[in-house]
Amino acid sequence: MLINFNLTPIEEIVPWGQPGSHSLHWFGLTYGEYWIQAGDAALFEYSDHARNAGAKRYCDYQVVRLYEDLMEILPSILEPVPEPLVPYICGEPAKAWQNAYDAWRDRSDDVLDTDYFCEVADAAVAWSGKRRLDSTYLSPSANIAIWSDQEHVHIEWDNRDRHFDGKPAWSAVLGSYQMPRDEFIEEMKSFHVRLMDQMAARVDQVVAGRLPSDIQIDLPGLVREHEQRGRSLDSALRFVPQTDWQQTERAIREILMARGGV
Repeated sequence: MLINFNLTPIEEIVPWGQPGSHSLHWFGLTYGEYWIQAGDAALFEYSDHARNAGAKRYCDYQVVRLYEDLMEILPSILEPVPEPLVPYICGEPAKAWQNAYDAWRDRSDDVLDTDYFCEVADAAVAWSGKRRLDSTYLSPSANIAIWSDQEHVHIEWDNRDRHFDGKPAWSAVLGSYQMPRDEFIEEMKSFHVRLMDQMAARVDQVVAGRLPSDIQIDLPGLVREHEQRGRSLDSALRFVPQTDWQQTERAIREILMARGGV
């Protein structure tokens, strides 16, 4: 299974707010642990060093945050990256490109027309940013890219610079994994169904009075939000990005040509 999670028992979830004004909501009720099993590598699994220092085995946070971030980038993940652009998102060449872009950005900031600068910068890197799984809410975060070609979805990670007290924070330091596109879509559907089914049961428990009486919760709003969340996957799968790949290639070429003499 690609996406794995465990919801914390409802009675163990710490409510939001201060004593006397405790509250919970759909987002907060998804608190638990999660990880991505990419072959033999477990992404969002802390290293032995971090765990010996007190970290749990897997990331503990609201599971829906991972779900939201995956749904947000899913349309871009499933938009195939043209072969000439693969080196700008994959492996060591992508790291070299990022360094070149950073150098160009730092030197160009005071030289180019602002509107033109933003246009070139956006065309050059926005597409790859839409294929990176956000985890900036974690400290340290994990560096994970997910993208596809015509046949496969690729998951790549490079956490060599993500440290906990000077040592690697994550068990998965550097690597990649791929699966057929159809299989990846089925994994996204599985994650969606499992999370929504477990949250449906949790919503029923809350409506039935499972939470302590001093925790405020908008019950009608909770039910409405669950119904809305249930439509997230269909919306993500229906949306088809229209990236201007020619503009992207032009912007990258311009930056690479200019980086030595802007």
